[in-house]
Formats: sequence, structure tokens, C-alpha cells
Amino acid sequence: MTETIRLAHHVGGRAVDGAMTFSQASPSNPDDLVVEGPEADAALVAEAVANARSAVDALDQVGIEARADALSRIGRTLLANADRLALLATRETGKTINDAKGEVVRAARTFDFFAGEALRNIGERFASTRPGAMVEVDYAPVGVVAAITPWNFPFAIPAWKIAPAIAFGNAVVWKPSEIASASADAFRAILAEAGLPVGTVEMLLGAGGAGAALTGADGVDAISFTGSVATGNRVVRAAAEKGVRAQMEMGGVNGLIILDDANLDVAVDCAINGAYFNAGQRCTATSRIIITDGIADRFIAAFIERAKALKIGDPRDPQTQIGSLAAFKQKTLIASQVEQAEAAGFKPLIGGSADARPHAFFAPTLFDNAAPASLLGQEEIFGPVAGIFRVRDFEEAMTVLNNNRYGLSSSICTRSLVHAEQFKRRARTGMRMVNMPTAGADYHAPFGGVGISSFGPREQGRAARTFYTTLHTTYQLAV
Repeated sequence: MTETIRLAHHVGGRAVDGAMTFSQASPSNPDDLVVEGPEADAALVAEAVANARSAVDALDQVGIEARADALSRIGRTLLANADRLALLATRETGKTINDAKGEVVRAARTFDFFAGEALRNIGERFASTRPGAMVEVDYAPVGVVAAITPWNFPFAIPAWKIAPAIAFGNAVVWKPSEIASASADAFRAILAEAGLPVGTVEMLLGAGGAGAALTGADGVDAISFTGSVATGNRVVRAAAEKGVRAQMEMGGVNGLIILDDANLDVAVDCAINGAYFNAGQRCTATSRIIITDGIADRFIAAFIERAKALKIGDPRDPQTQIGSLAAFKQKTLIASQVEQAEAAGFKPLIGGSADARPHAFFAPTLFDNAAPASLLGQEEIFGPVAGIFRVRDFEEAMTVLNNNRYGLSSSICTRSLVHAEQFKRRARTGMRMVNMPTAGADYHAPFGGVGISSFGPREQGRAARTFYTTLHTTYQLAV
């Protein structure tokens, strides 16, 4: 029997019902779960922003230790509920149970990290060039932060926006993706139990209309967005019109370079992980495998053997390595992109449009002899799809790698220290990996890209303070 979850907005410490305007069936088993929710309108957005504004003052009054304690409680509660939260995310988005649980744990670690950062938000004091005067530099909260988060990481990405916002004294109006709203609501309930002032995290549900209402609202001081380039560009324009700071993470067409001297097993591991884990639904996923001629044929044979052995199926099964895409509309989009590549003359070695799968499952797909100027080389395909780009040598590999408007993540597999060092200096990406997959990042290190992948200050780690605080310089002369 299908379970139906009907959601509400949460504003001012209370549930706010509305007409159910969106519906998400479990992409791996539509008979298992249906999630329904309402769309926030401008009036509700304004109320949420006003509540968040009051919460900023309240957070200042409770002080940094109380904020640090609350963040620690959230981390502990996430860990204590990891199995329950992971199962919900698996049912709602098709993410494998192991990936989902790992993500919840990462979210918990993020809150733990920023519990410490709340106590380290220190400034400076030093002598002025003017005799008798002193200079003080301190960091104040930005104020009300609008956080718009995607569906591919329904716990981790909200955590790395909400945790630093609270650590540095801000309040958040959060609009999660309609595709992962049940997971977001379960997360919200944990945030609400942490003892923070009412209004610290307001949650508004809905699709694009709710997001547009939030980014255009008066009283928002900063906007942190993760999603597509098209939507991110609209958010940037809205932020510019309002004169508020913006932080955008908008994906990538990430390249993995494999040189002739690479450890073959390491290279295959990196490519399989980057291209296919989480069904390829990671902004740092590998979509371009840029490989030199001397190792290409051996690599492809080993890669195909590994790919065919992957266990694809019920994401609730701990043995499953690849679950479904997160929504049926995602399958339609990715199928269209794969069909375009096939129509352009590129033949899949595995997968492709002929490999039909039920529900929102999509076959891991690999194209050979992909062209740098093609859709496979230039556009983000947010699913388990990758292309082989054959090159003569390291120099051509770097040219192909950098021939892209995106610039989020890249990697190289090589035993050559010279080539590894050259890659680190020359790769036009914000994230650079050596003998590691393009996908994956630590919660205590900065995250972000260049080009059209990112806009504004970096997320995560100690670099997060740059976005969530305003730097003040004070001059004082004793008279």
C-alpha cells in the first residue's frame, strides 16, 4: 500500500498548511511513497523573512556558546537518527541506503565543525598609523540568509549552508527542492528541537515560484543557491537588483585525465566512482574521461567489466551500488540528452537509449571517441553518463580539460610528479584531485569552482565565514 506524506510550511514555529501543488512519487518504486506539498506565496515569504529578522537579534542575545551548543545537539541528533533519515531519503529520491546514511553522517559532522567555528569567530586589534589610535577588525552576521537547496544531497547541502549561517549569528529562510521535501521536513524537525530562537530556520516549500518569491523578497540580506546555471543566473540577477550578496554553486562538466603511466586499477576506480555513483547525480561527477592513447583500450576494457558488475536495483538493499535517478522528469531529460548524442553519431559502449530500465532507473552509459565540442564535452548531463575523449599526450589532455565554460572539479591519474604538479597549476577548476575521483569533498575544506560553475565566496570549511559575515573596521583614539 502506498504511503502518502502531506507536508506543510513551517513559519514562526508553527505549521502553515496550503493546497497541495506538487507531488513526488518514489522514483525507484512509485507504489511505495508519494510526497505532496504546498507552494509558498509572497505573503508567506514576507512573514518568514520578518520572523528571521527578529531571530537575528535573538541569536545575538543568546551568544556564541548557546549557538555552538545548539549546533552540537543538531549533529548528535542527526547521528542518532541516521538510519531513519537515510531510509526516508532513499525512498523519496532513489539514493542508495549506504549513500544516504553516509550523507546524514556528513551533515552531522558539518554541524560539529561549525559548532567549533562559532567559538572561533574572532577579530583583530592592532596599532594605527596615526599615533595614539587603535584599529579593531570584527565580523558581524550578514542577517537574513535565503538558502535554496537541491535534491541530490537533501541533508549535506542544507547542512553546509545552515550550519555556518547559524554559527556566525544569521537566521535562514530555507526553500528545499520539491523533489526532496519530505527529507527536508525531517531535517527541519531536528533543527527545531535544538533550542534555537523561533525563526532561526524558517522552511518554505514549493517549486520555482516559491524560490523566485524568496529571492525577490525585501529584507533578505544574502542568498545561497545550489542548482542549475539557468536558475542560478536568475538568482544572481535578482540579488543584484536587491543589492544583496549572492553565493551560487551551479554544477560542472568535470574531466578526469588518465595518462599512460597511471595505475590502471586506480584509474578505473576513480572513473567508476566519479561517473556512476549516486547515479551520476553529483555536481562533481565525472562526465569527461580524457585518456591518452597508450592506455585507452586497456582502460576501456577494464572499465566496462567493472561497470557491468555494478549492482543496480532497489536502493534500500545495502548491496545495491547504484539506485534510481531522483525523479521521473530527470530520466526524461537525461534520455533526451543521450538520444541527442546518439543522433550526432556517438555510439555507446554500454548503456544508451536502447537499454531501457523501469521507473526512474537509467543504465550506466559510456560513449567512446567523444568530441570536445559536442554535447558530451560541453553540457552537464546530470546522470550516469560519461564520454571517452582520446588524446595524444598530457598537453592535449590539458587543452581538452580546459576547453569548457564550467570549472568545478577535475582529476588526474598519473605516477608522474611533474605532470601532477603541472595539472595542479594549470587546471582551470576550483577543485583539483590527483589519483582520486572528481567527486567528493571534505566538510572542513573550501568548496567551489570557477567559470560558470560558481559565483561568489566559497562554501564549507573556514572559508564559509567570508559569505556569512560582514567585516567591520573600527578606528579609536583615546582622548
